[in-house]
Amino acid sequence: MVLAIQSFAQSYAKVEVGPEEDISLKIPTDFISMTDQDRMKRIYSSKVPLAQFANENQDVTLGVNYNIMRWTEKDTDLVYGFYKASVNNLFDEIEFIQDEIKEINGRKFIIFEFVSTVKNDNAFSGSRAAKNYTYIQYTSYNNQVLLFNFGCRARQMGTYQTIAKEIMNSIEIDD
Repeated sequence: MVLAIQSFAQSYAKVEVGPEEDISLKIPTDFISMTDQDRMKRIYSSKVPLAQFANENQDVTLGVNYNIMRWTEKDTDLVYGFYKASVNNLFDEIEFIQDEIKEINGRKFIIFEFVSTVKNDNAFSGSRAAKNYTYIQYTSYNNQVLLFNFGCRARQMGTYQTIAKEIMNSIEIDD
């Protein structure tokens, strides 16, 4: 018996976002920009992101957003601890794949890549625990926090982990 393994090369397009399109990153060419209506169905936030993309089924998302928290690059270690504690408190279980401060394209980023579980304790709902794969990067931008968030179901991680890393390593910011 012969087992055929099919693989495909992902193609990417460079997109520019931000107040003056001073943030660029590569996204898969099959990702689309989410409409406000689509975004509000999937992401629960009153703040409109700088950009929000998704695959055709909208079960894989990539967001670019900011937080008005004051932060300069010299505060990176302090901010790292704050965000790690926040991420840990959001989930019932979390398994970190990456948890570090790393330089990418000349800029320091706080990186959290993980698989998380949120348990459903309601016996009447009939739903199980939700397991997700998430890759988040934070950096200082105009004395604020700029964040990049990639997410999908944990069962899709084998398909999207390499793509998430490619996206995150392509980020460039012009100050």
